[in-house]
Amino acid sequence: MLRGYNWGHWGTVQPQDAGNHVAAGANSVRIPLRWWGEWKDDVDSRDPDPHNLSHIKQGHLDLLDKTIDQASAAGLWITLFVDSDHGQGAGGRPDNFWTNPEMKQQFKEVWQFLVRRYKTKPYLGAFEILPEPKPVGQSDGQVRAFYDEMIGVIRGIDRRTPIVVGPNDNYSCSRLEGAHTTVDPKVIYTCNYFIFENPLNRIKAITDFRTAHDVPVWINQVGIEGCNDDAVAKQKARDVLGAFDDNGIGWAWWTYRLNGTNPCTHGIYYLDPDAPDGWQVKKAWRTLVNGYLAA
Repeated sequence: MLRGYNWGHWGTVQPQDAGNHVAAGANSVRIPLRWWGEWKDDVDSRDPDPHNLSHIKQGHLDLLDKTIDQASAAGLWITLFVDSDHGQGAGGRPDNFWTNPEMKQQFKEVWQFLVRRYKTKPYLGAFEILPEPKPVGQSDGQVRAFYDEMIGVIRGIDRRTPIVVGPNDNYSCSRLEGAHTTVDPKVIYTCNYFIFENPLNRIKAITDFRTAHDVPVWINQVGIEGCNDDAVAKQKARDVLGAFDDNGIGWAWWTYRLNGTNPCTHGIYYLDPDAPDGWQVKKAWRTLVNGYLAA
């Protein structure tokens, strides 16, 4: 059962992070490449140069190599995902992978390149195709058809590594049934579990789906906003992580390092220009999450 952190914010991973995760009991990490979207400066890895057949900026590829090597050397099982705000249809964007065949083809070529590059990397555990799809006007079946097509693209190169897919409407746990596919047996299902007012309201949907289809469900992102002394938020987090343990549900906490200075949002570490290394840790949150990592 996979338990670990997201290295969710591009370029924030520090040399000691992988070892610290392992020491705390983690066995996995989720690593992004962001491609075709609007984020902070120099986060989008897309290279518009038509002569670059990978469609990935070289500097971004170098950093991804380094990040994956850090996790692999520590023995952390890696889930590699490619995020695309534009491609997934975030914010109601009409130009997405369901409507733009040219960009969809480039996305296929991105994945073909990545699979060839990393399929034999030790501890490369899974490929997560595209998180949080929400294309306007596209049904659950149309989202599933996109994933099915992408599974075929990956399986043309790698028939072994598990593939992660999730439901429409931003990986909504309530729509897991619509994500179920029969095109490949090596599929891990996922959904988002950001914690709000009713922290345990999605557990039954996850376990019912898992039981109905005899498939694994892993939570790609679980997290909650909260200051270091926010007792209410911490109790909700304990409730959810405890329920995951009780029900055998793996998870990745969102996120380990935050590319921002707000101490009361997501993240175990946040940027602090007054700190010796530029980072400030929310010690109470680190202790809480680390306490649920060991099997």
